[in-house]
Amino acid sequence: MKKQVQLHSQNKVVLGKKIKTVFLLVIIAAATQTSLFAQDAVFSQFYNSSLYLNPALAGVEENMTVGVSYRSQWRSLLFPYTTSQVSLIVPYYESQHTKPYGHIGGFGVSVYNDVAGENKNFKTTGANAAFAYNLPLDRKLVHQISFGLQAGFINKRIDSEGLQWGEQYNPFVGFDSSIPASEVGNLENRTFLDLNSGIFWFYNPIQDGNKLIKSINSGFSVAHMNHPDESMYDGSDSQLPLLYKYHGGIVFNLSQKATISANVFSSQQDKEWQHNLGTYLSYKLSSVSAGQSKYVIARLGGWYRVDDSFIVLTEFESQLFKVAFSYDLNTSSLRYNDRGIGTYEVHLSLHFADLAPAKSRY
Repeated sequence: MKKQVQLHSQNKVVLGKKIKTVFLLVIIAAATQTSLFAQDAVFSQFYNSSLYLNPALAGVEENMTVGVSYRSQWRSLLFPYTTSQVSLIVPYYESQHTKPYGHIGGFGVSVYNDVAGENKNFKTTGANAAFAYNLPLDRKLVHQISFGLQAGFINKRIDSEGLQWGEQYNPFVGFDSSIPASEVGNLENRTFLDLNSGIFWFYNPIQDGNKLIKSINSGFSVAHMNHPDESMYDGSDSQLPLLYKYHGGIVFNLSQKATISANVFSSQQDKEWQHNLGTYLSYKLSSVSAGQSKYVIARLGGWYRVDDSFIVLTEFESQLFKVAFSYDLNTSSLRYNDRGIGTYEVHLSLHFADLAPAKSRY
């Protein structure tokens, strides 16, 4: 009898710990809800994930570009996130003889994958194609507007193996896998069409001899215009809400080799807002090879995601490649639970350029 009492007491402790864990997760989710916007994944280096940011940016690249981005978030918690994207942008010219002045648009394809959960149970994969058309507003190409459309498919799936449900807990033995979970049979994978659009304005006054302002840019995009049904529960309907994004910035010349910029990024989805404010300091590191002057742009940046985190970034860009690393330092209440382990993001892109120099667009 005494052993049964002790066993029952131990089971209550185990069950109590599980309840505390669930309660902690609920508190963390509630505490961070204001810094997350609905279901869509987030990239801190949003300019380096251009097709994910705005399909109109497919018209900005003057050379064929391949990019890879990877983000790892909340590794120290029970529900980590990893997000990755691979993209290809191919510019379109009226004629190769008019390059770069005949740049009238571009095509882009991208694939992204978002994985969440302690056992990577929840996965979202998207693949899309984008087309952008460039409309110059003057003959010198000082002002230019790009219009972009993007279409693709998104697949969402849940791996129910390894998941534990509340109805599978026995008050005497704790979790009991022999108890069937009634909700599992109602889960289903979902694949749906997704439509996005965007517009981007770029001001490049170099031809006008402006010595202070190097460039100004402003863009706006709308995702999920067709309100696709993303529900993974049989018999229910859950329309993916519209996602609005605004991004803009201005680049100032400090000298012939240095620039500094001020940037802003805001997004809104399902009444949830996110605001980012940041700056980049870029400096040209010159070198001479085979009688030709070449340089690499070294870039150091900092961002503040309001009520969420500080972001630091370092980046190196040449005419042929770009490599970047950023780290998110959490400032929300989540920092008390992540044991000081923040979020990191890496990016690598290759430019198939005809000896065109690297540029500071942001």
